[in-house]
Amino acid sequence: MNSLFLLAAFAGAAASPDLPTLLDELRIAQDVPGVSAVVIRDDTVLFSGASGFADIESATPMSTDTKLYIGSLSKVLTAVLVLQLVETQRLGLDDPVPGIALGRPDAAPPVRVSHLLSHSAGLDREGDFNYWYTTEFPDAGALDRYLETTQLLSVPGAGMHYSNIAYGALGRVIERTLGQSYGDALRSRVLEPLHMNATGAPGPAADIANGYTPPNRLLPDSARPFAGVGRRVGDRHVRLYHDARAMSPAFGAYASARDLGTLARFLLGHGGDTVLSRRMRLRMREPQSSGWGLGLKLQAIGGRPVARHDGWFAAHRSHVLLDADSDIAVVVLANSDSASPQAIAEALYAAALRQ
Repeated sequence: MNSLFLLAAFAGAAASPDLPTLLDELRIAQDVPGVSAVVIRDDTVLFSGASGFADIESATPMSTDTKLYIGSLSKVLTAVLVLQLVETQRLGLDDPVPGIALGRPDAAPPVRVSHLLSHSAGLDREGDFNYWYTTEFPDAGALDRYLETTQLLSVPGAGMHYSNIAYGALGRVIERTLGQSYGDALRSRVLEPLHMNATGAPGPAADIANGYTPPNRLLPDSARPFAGVGRRVGDRHVRLYHDARAMSPAFGAYASARDLGTLARFLLGHGGDTVLSRRMRLRMREPQSSGWGLGLKLQAIGGRPVARHDGWFAAHRSHVLLDADSDIAVVVLANSDSASPQAIAEALYAAALRQ
């Protein structure tokens, strides 16, 4: 993150305790069409609001009920589902996961469920798939074949390698364990009990916000733009959705800010005990050998321990920030590749600490 922008964001929070105004200022500073956000403190919604547009052409306003693709925040949902299977004794965190790197020596330690959850399995980030440029996302068979033949980057449990492939593998573990699709299992076991009715996987979803490239820029460049770049709208291009298929457990879900606020409350330990015990939710924030928790990145802001995750998919960007000690959670969704929802979340977090 740009440290100068972060300082400016914190200064804005100090000068303007009005959270709607702060959100407007941050959106304009980042030149983002639309942003939605929810701030939770002490199991109460401190702020729920939006700024800008979900669709520039129709001037449809962004709202906290607007659906966006949440990218890698999908991993948090997948982790909750896996840990529910652990609590119901359908899986064990130390269970070896069959079908990964089958050519390794017999004496090599196996990849375990906990390794996949904490990015310590030694799996590559994207494998040998080029889906961000081709939109050719693997189906279950292609992912299984890759997992069987891949070579690990490190001994399982010995290092940190952030991996979308690892969470694709967890999706396959879920499907084999339950005998149903990842999306169906997620809805019946997590989303419906938490009343997250605007959330699901995989897409596409109806009434979803448009995602946009930055002004006058195709990412990563005009010679090789990301797949799914559509029509021009003013000085931007619309980013098109592409089905993540077997990678949906890693980055293929969609949600509204309101629903993610519900998820954030749940992760802080409020409600949802039938989905996952508070003890297991606390365990998600315990450091593993990789330095991550189970499905959550562990860091500190101003000396305060926080758990967080961000996401990106088709120009939709997202961030969830959790401070369990202060009982504060912040959710931010934005619809442009120029957005830094992490910076917006940290500014709203700083403002919430002052309330």
